[in-house]
Amino acid sequence: MEKKFYASKTLWLNVLAIAALIVESYTGHMLTPETQVVILGAVNILLRLITRTEITWK
Repeated sequence: MEKKFYASKTLWLNVLAIAALIVESYTGHMLTPETQVVILGAVNILLRLITRTEITWK
């Protein structure tokens, strides 16, 4: 079974992470880079564990 790329939880998580970094740069309320990496890495690992469907880029 395949799904469209825009249905990917991992893709949307990373889009959200980029948006959060942009918001942080404008507001000045920043997490340390180490904290950001740990949070993003942990959530990506969790998503990888529950993901079973590959995406299609068509």
